[in-house]
Amino acid sequence: MMSCDRMENDGMRYIDGEMTPAQAAEFEKHLAGCETCRRSIAELGRVDSLAGRMRIGDPMDVFWEGYWKSIYKRGERRTAWILIVAGAAATALFGIFEIGRNFGPVTFVKVAAAVLAAGFALLLVSVVRERVHQKKTDKYRDIIR
Repeated sequence: MMSCDRMENDGMRYIDGEMTPAQAAEFEKHLAGCETCRRSIAELGRVDSLAGRMRIGDPMDVFWEGYWKSIYKRGERRTAWILIVAGAAATALFGIFEIGRNFGPVTFVKVAAAVLAAGFALLLVSVVRERVHQKKTDKYRDIIR
């Protein structure tokens, strides 16, 4: 007769069906002669059955589902982007105004400020154009999150 430490090594493999037919037959022979292992297999089978029926929700899914339903989703990011764009535009306009008011001789700082303003303007146009294109072509736009 085999020792009962087989249960520790092979019990879950047997319950989960991970044994070959030959291994399962050999383990069943052992179970026929060992009351301790038979009881352990019965208990593990009940636990496995209960665990298989359990459905645990992902906490992140619950969080995001609540987040997307909240009022903040509508305004929070849009407001942040509006403020960022308005601040960048105001800064660029002020810079252009100051350069135009006190133009004087062309200096490195004036050229750098003009290049920086042009870069921000180009980036802004690019982002807005990408968002508009994405909104038009998004195949998931009708899915409620």
